[in-house]
Amino acid sequence: MVTKAQNWLLVSLLGLIMFTFSMGVTTFGKAQDSAKPGTQELATPTETVAQVDDIGSPSIFSRAWHAGAVVFSVLLILVVFSILSWAIMVWKIAVLRKHTKSSDVFIKSFWDSRSLNDLNSRLGDYPPSPAKEVFRTGYAELVRGSQLKESLPNSQLAITAAMENINRSLGKAKRIERKKLESYLPLLATIASAAPFIGLFGTVWGIMGSFEGIARSGSASLAAVAPGISEALIATAFGLAAAIPAVVAFNVSNSRIRNLSGSLDGFTMDFLNIVGRYLVSDRKGTGSTPASI
Repeated sequence: MVTKAQNWLLVSLLGLIMFTFSMGVTTFGKAQDSAKPGTQELATPTETVAQVDDIGSPSIFSRAWHAGAVVFSVLLILVVFSILSWAIMVWKIAVLRKHTKSSDVFIKSFWDSRSLNDLNSRLGDYPPSPAKEVFRTGYAELVRGSQLKESLPNSQLAITAAMENINRSLGKAKRIERKKLESYLPLLATIASAAPFIGLFGTVWGIMGSFEGIARSGSASLAAVAPGISEALIATAFGLAAAIPAVVAFNVSNSRIRNLSGSLDGFTMDFLNIVGRYLVSDRKGTGSTPASI
């Protein structure tokens, strides 16, 4: 279930990224072609204000085009990052909520079952969950531990070895499940830390271009400086817009994963206590199986 959902998410995001970049490159190329005059002349501040008044309120992408190809590319990257952040946040919250609910149902059934063997025989009735996978691993190791105890003459040594093996198997199973739950969290952390700096890079680059234009025109009036700086600052705004949902998604997902991991830790300890009592009560080698637990 999780693997199919991850594949669907990756395919959808890849298609969205390709669509965004293709639209951005096409529109930017049209804007560059329309901006090529017969003779290159710098517009005066009065002409710039008049053009803005004639156009009306320019869109964000239109202002990014005027800031240059670098700023526009940065803007597209940040748009993709923002889409990724929101998509991963919605998907992770839904998946973690589902796993938490299914794990709670399985743990409740664990305590309501007559024996571990009875619960193991009905594993197919329960939806996939971390608790279910941990139990499956622990029960399989318990069966092998019971066989080991019957083959060794020293029952105490067999019990110790079986408990250590079960404990290691449960720990490995929990680490595997936690790794699955933490999928895409490194990507969220990368977006949260890198997006503001990428936006700042676009802003610095755009301001550099604005100052070069001011130097060429020889005018430092507000009408000449403000449009270029405003266009460059768009990149910083988009950087923050991409970083904020990534930070929120990372913290919310991490909190839910910690809660679920704590529940698994408690379930593991309870499982070990039950298994320990079974192995100790069967020290005389009665030949009982996990079905008697």
